[in-house]
Amino acid sequence: MYIQRMRISKFRCNDTLLGIYGPEDRPKDRPRPARIRGTPARPKTEPMKDTSHPDTSHPDEAAVRQPALATALALTTCSQITATSSVLALTTIPTIVAAALGVAPHLIGYQVSLIYASGVLFSMIASGLVDRWGAGRVGQMALIGAGLGFLGMATGTLAGIALASVLIGIGYALNNPSSSHILSILAPPKRRNLIFSIKQAGVPLGGMLAALILPPLSHLIGWQSALLLAGLLPLGLAAIYQAFQTPWNADRIPGTPVGSGLMRGQRTVWRDPSLRTLCILGFLYSGVQLSLSTFLVAMLIEQFSWAPVAAASVAALLQAFGAVGRVFWGLVADWLKSGFLVLALIGLIAGLSLTGFALYGVAPGLALIVTVIAGLTGTGWNGVLLAETARSSPGTGTLTGEVLAYTFVGVMVGPASFAAIFALIQDFALTFLLFSSLAFVGAVLSWRQHLVLRSQAT
Repeated sequence: MYIQRMRISKFRCNDTLLGIYGPEDRPKDRPRPARIRGTPARPKTEPMKDTSHPDTSHPDEAAVRQPALATALALTTCSQITATSSVLALTTIPTIVAAALGVAPHLIGYQVSLIYASGVLFSMIASGLVDRWGAGRVGQMALIGAGLGFLGMATGTLAGIALASVLIGIGYALNNPSSSHILSILAPPKRRNLIFSIKQAGVPLGGMLAALILPPLSHLIGWQSALLLAGLLPLGLAAIYQAFQTPWNADRIPGTPVGSGLMRGQRTVWRDPSLRTLCILGFLYSGVQLSLSTFLVAMLIEQFSWAPVAAASVAALLQAFGAVGRVFWGLVADWLKSGFLVLALIGLIAGLSLTGFALYGVAPGLALIVTVIAGLTGTGWNGVLLAETARSSPGTGTLTGEVLAYTFVGVMVGPASFAAIFALIQDFALTFLLFSSLAFVGAVLSWRQHLVLRSQAT
């Protein structure tokens, strides 16, 4: 009897309490989530009974069991799709909205900048919100922010669109930290990169969904009505999230300070070599990705005289292979058991592909292949970076928001820098060639960190 009690006590941990793993199959490399310094300790609990035969007479214990991984992955992926659709909604119908508001179409770009500006601020405190309120509640808040953003844009006023942009940015900032927390608990370590990459495939899928649905729907029922209907999707998904609040919020720490932990999280990120490298990679790779997505069509039309429809088709091809690339690189990272090695390969191949855009002027067929490769790499890195962030964080996905803040900064700085360089040299292909240096720098940093981790392992 004493030996049996010792065995039960040995496996008394968060994973067992949540019903994710039994004592016999809990992964050996799953660390105990670390409590953030300065936060109150979790209350002590009574001695736990043998969980190999659950006692159904205690409904509270049964209620905190986690839903299946497939369910969580499906819901978080749908959340990512709707969040991205809200960010890119107006960019799919810029001329229609601009005509209705009486402004120039290119001013829609400032709306996207406002979204990411608010995203940067809330991304830095998102992890604290997850610890305080729970990943399920924060994920639900993210969906409500996207839904209200759609409704605000549908008002058809500049003030309404500005407020909606702030709400969308807040929702977008909260989305990844909450979903990363959920998936990092449920995903087996050997499949972590694949799981996170599948979820991140929702980014290009959300862009494609907005581009395929909103323009024709706007012509059919009007752009404001189209945005109203689109807003029902995240709000409906937020209602579905309510059913999972108990299991997804089971490990929250109600007394966790939110604002006071801002600088502590940043200090932790910059003191850890892996997390510091991931911050820089997020900044570099997001700048390349958004510049690629923003200026590819403009390059094809203005510099190489492509028809707008054909250029838009190439842009759709880029997004489609971005979704494929995220899943592919997740599989590769799990196979190689090194996220940083894969991030180095991605940076190297993406940089080489950006140097080949000048081929559109002499060999369009070959240039299309180059564009496919750019989509697979330049827009396919996100899932691996998030999985590596979850692995490198001292807790369970606790620093996702802090790392992604620099990705948001890259999103804002990258396209603006590209536009400034183009204004000087007036050549899109040459500007992409210069921007390839960002990908190459990221490849070098990733490779260096891979070597450091490999030497530590040996």
